[in-house]
Amino acid sequence: MTRVPRLLLRVLLVLLAGLALLGLTGTGMYWRWSRAALPAVEGTVRLPGLAAPVTVRRDAHGIPHLRASSVADAMRAQGFVTAQDRLWQMDVMRRAALGELADAFGEGALRADREMRTLGLNRAARDAAELLPPDVRATIEAYAAGVNAFMDAQGDALPIEFRLLRYRPRAWTAVDTLAVGKLLARDLAGGWEQEAYRALFADRLPPDVQDVLYPTRFPDDHILFGHDTGAAAASAAEPTSRGSNNWVISGAHTATGRPLLANDPHLGLSVPSIWTTVHLTAPELDVAGVTLPGTPGVILGRNRRIAWGCTNVHDDSADLYLEEFDPRRPDHYRVEDGWERARVIEEPILVREGTLSSSRRTVLHRVTVTRHGPLIEAYARQWALRWTGIDRVQELTAFHLVDRAQDWESFRKAVSAFPGPSQNFVYADVDGHVGWVSAGRLPIRASGDGARPYGGAAPASEWTGFVPFEQLPFVLDPPEGRIVTANNRLVGTDYPYVVTKGGVAPYRAHAILSALQAREGWTADDFARLQSERLSIPHRDLARALLEAASRHGVDAAWQEVARELQGWDGRLEPASRPGALVFTAFRALGERVILPRVKGVPQAERLARRIAPLHRLIRERPASWVPAGDADWDATLLAAWREAEKRLTAQLGADRAGWRYGAINRMAVGHPLSGAIPALGRLLDPPPIEMGGGPVSPNVLQILPTGATEGPSMRLVADMADVDNTRLTNFMGQSGHPASPNYGDQMDAWVRVEPLPLPFTEEAVARITRHTLTLHP
Repeated sequence: MTRVPRLLLRVLLVLLAGLALLGLTGTGMYWRWSRAALPAVEGTVRLPGLAAPVTVRRDAHGIPHLRASSVADAMRAQGFVTAQDRLWQMDVMRRAALGELADAFGEGALRADREMRTLGLNRAARDAAELLPPDVRATIEAYAAGVNAFMDAQGDALPIEFRLLRYRPRAWTAVDTLAVGKLLARDLAGGWEQEAYRALFADRLPPDVQDVLYPTRFPDDHILFGHDTGAAAASAAEPTSRGSNNWVISGAHTATGRPLLANDPHLGLSVPSIWTTVHLTAPELDVAGVTLPGTPGVILGRNRRIAWGCTNVHDDSADLYLEEFDPRRPDHYRVEDGWERARVIEEPILVREGTLSSSRRTVLHRVTVTRHGPLIEAYARQWALRWTGIDRVQELTAFHLVDRAQDWESFRKAVSAFPGPSQNFVYADVDGHVGWVSAGRLPIRASGDGARPYGGAAPASEWTGFVPFEQLPFVLDPPEGRIVTANNRLVGTDYPYVVTKGGVAPYRAHAILSALQAREGWTADDFARLQSERLSIPHRDLARALLEAASRHGVDAAWQEVARELQGWDGRLEPASRPGALVFTAFRALGERVILPRVKGVPQAERLARRIAPLHRLIRERPASWVPAGDADWDATLLAAWREAEKRLTAQLGADRAGWRYGAINRMAVGHPLSGAIPALGRLLDPPPIEMGGGPVSPNVLQILPTGATEGPSMRLVADMADVDNTRLTNFMGQSGHPASPNYGDQMDAWVRVEPLPLPFTEEAVARITRHTLTLHP
């Protein structure tokens, strides 16, 4: 699943630099403002529009359990309560999606707004609003009314960010809610940039290099639907840690005899979390889990009868087209039977004159749209983008129905309304059924697989329709009783349509499935422990290759040292592990030694050299043709990488090997955008840097990007179908977005330790954990 794009965070760091002008003389004013914005969690508060009172009970972590006499009241109350916790985050997310950041933050945000207006998430959100069924529209409008009621009731005591930046949020609308969902879709989709990259640069590389860099199959692929019979159906995607894990097992393998389900979406970690947790109870609705701030209902979670989780399919739901424009008539582009005039959309963008100014100017941004879609820029070229996410579709109906689903058939009907980007929905229910559906709109192409841009005028480049939902891959109650998805390829090559570009190696899926197959009698606690698994198969295999080489060079002192360091290491990237630090660093050094010389001169060469799957294949196969010039053989290459790792760790951590811990080179530092603008606020707003375990391809993912951003499990869910009160959910950071709140970062320790926190359902269980009760009355 999803995160706010890193572009947004970069923009905010630039924009908020102006806050230094405020000249905060200390933390006293800051804390006074922040405490003044804390919402009421006890007593009685008026919420206009309710038909009857709504009870909001919060546990020690601030998780709200809402009980209402109608669904409409529950949605109105959810909007109110979410705004209590996350109003500034909601405002920033909708502005990012709609291309309205510059209206609040000034010139520094104009580029981001131009990009979003070009892509057209604002137009897509408005289109989606016109498609809403009446019951879904009523839900969204009730939610928006609750958000607006909170803003009205709060007056000037808004979250600290509004006061520092000196602006007020406008009223929330249904379009804002849909735009937040579109922002998530944009982050999950992507991929088209790589199509442009490969068309312009990667195809310059020799075929043998491309074959290694862009794999489509892996030895440990676990196919759930169909079979592999020939060549893979599509060229590989760019490997990424962004994605998720989910798995489900039948009662045949559990201690209770009922299914267990787990899900942990791997996204960019942010302050506050991308998710907010909620439990909603009303007639015909009893559902709990996480949702995006600004979105009603639950996106990932469970109700009384079913549970579900998602991972990204990495589908190919977008294509690029190179349009030919007429030099004499620049607004005309070629089609198969002549020329057609491009449509030009004028997008007025309000730009604040200064970070703290009250005046604004209007910039007119023009978007050129062909029959395929808007012209976007990638690698200094203009491409027309055809993407399902900006079609006339809306995502919320699917989750509106999933929240209410009671069995497999109603669940499948619900996800049939999901337009994408395609997700692997895993399913479990109290009757003992487990299943998986790959849901989302998959294009049917007249020719090709969409892995390269098409010529815009070629008839064979067009989409001829979408794969009917009835023909999308799914599994119900497989004989083995175990389903695991982790962004890996799940559909065999005999399937007639392109589901995924492939390329996301099955390391996480293989580690999880192997663990599930190794024993029986699983419990919810066991599932939580499995979510903490830090086995990294490629790094384990490099260690094995080094040990095998050491056994061939037993009298060599350097190889004896390798053997001493690695003997007994199991491939788990634990924070205190010295072998983990050495192997992780040697793996990168090996890529630079083996792959980098083959790709020099190509843009992003260093990024190509860090790709894990290609290097893992070379480590396994040891092809003589890939031995670097000057090295006698693969053993010499491995030893050179090891020595380079020792050199780098000495420079980074010192000569004393006792300090060579994996966590010391894998330090997670996640910051609030304000602390990037005013470093002094960092100690108030940011969690302290933490030495972490896990790596880019371990089930418990933790990846520090070159930008300093961190990707990892944004939340962890475990659903026990034998006991509704045995649901576990740990969110990153905490429930509140207010730094002065005790719930701002109080889930952080549990998240680091992979400690499951309870999310009870029944009236009795909720009463036991209640710490604060707020009554919302008409």
